[in-house]
Formats: sequence, C-alpha cells, structure tokens
Amino acid sequence: MDWFIANWTFVAGLAAMHLSVSVVPIAVGAFLAIVFTRITPPRWSNTARGALGAIYAIPSLALFVTLPALIGTDFTGPTNVVIALTIYAIASMYFSAHDAFNQVPRPTVSNAESMGMNPRQIFVHVELPMAVPGLIAGLRVTAASIISIASIGAVVGVRNLGNLFIDGFQRKIPEEIITGVLAIFVIALTLDAGLWLVGRMLTRWRFIKVEHA
Repeated sequence: MDWFIANWTFVAGLAAMHLSVSVVPIAVGAFLAIVFTRITPPRWSNTARGALGAIYAIPSLALFVTLPALIGTDFTGPTNVVIALTIYAIASMYFSAHDAFNQVPRPTVSNAESMGMNPRQIFVHVELPMAVPGLIAGLRVTAASIISIASIGAVVGVRNLGNLFIDGFQRKIPEEIITGVLAIFVIALTLDAGLWLVGRMLTRWRFIKVEHA
C-alpha cells in the first residue's frame, strides 16, 4: 500500500496508456466481427470459425513480434500492439456474434419479411436487437481477455500496466507486481460492469411484464 501511495500518479499514467491500447481494439474488433459474421456465407462458416480459432491460439508475444515483419509496423510502437489486439478481439468476438445471430428465431425473421421489411430493416429492427444479449455477453468476455493480453505489450516496449510486472520482478518489489494485478483487475471489472449496464439498457424490453386480461 505504501508503494502505491508513493507512486499512484505513475500507476495512473500507466493505466491510461493501458486503456488507450485496449479500448480501440475491443470496439473495432467487435464491430468487424459482426460485419464478418454477416458477410460470411453459411457454407464458409465452419471454415471461418476454425481459422479464427487457430489465430486466437497464437501466443500474443509471438504475434507482437511477427506483425512488424508482415505489415511493417514499428516493433515497439503502440500501433503494433493495437493491431494485434484487434485481431484477437475479432477472433474472440466472431464466435459470440455468430451464435448470437443464429439464436434469433427464424419464425420472427419470416414474420418481418412477410410484413414487407427489407434485409437492412430486418437486421436493424429485428435481428440486431434480439442478438444484443449474446453480443454483450461475448463482448464482456472479449474485453476481459484484451485487457489482460494488453499487459504483454510491455515486453515489446509499449508502456502499460504490464511494466509494473517487469519492473517489480527486476527490482524485487512484490508490492509493484500486486499493484499491477489489482489495477488490471479493477479496469477489467469496471469495463465489464459498464458493458453489463449497456446491455441491460439495450434490452429493457426483456424485463417488461405483460399483464394478461
């Protein structure tokens, strides 16, 4: 506790940097995962799931090191880590998005079609609202994963809360390591609570009680 009190501004700065390389991949990855889910032909669905599952299994440090050679990003730059985390977010979120949209009742979609709705209207007014619970659940898992993986970026020179692990280990300061763990936990928990609240607000219709005459 004494170490944190003496260095709280330093920790706050690292936390801000941690968020800066985590939030964008979570948001962009979720959006792209939904897009890929919608444009992937059903016959290619299993292939896409297999490919993304294999990508998600790649060790994060290996991906951080490989990307600069593939696309020319700066090895120690935040862009490299952001792109890698976005890839992980897509791979993680695709499964949830795929399952969320597949769980939308087909009769409901058919009823919307019979009412004259076009595909865009059906997606916006029927499929997307009904898929929100599954999407939010997947997004919460993805967010926790990305917040955790982001700390490994410190190994390649991108400053974030992972630096507390490295510095604490090298200088044999367990309080610094514990502070890093707790800071990441608090960020992940706060983001998870925020996403839960957003999901609750977007699905208020699920909690409306229908009174029967």
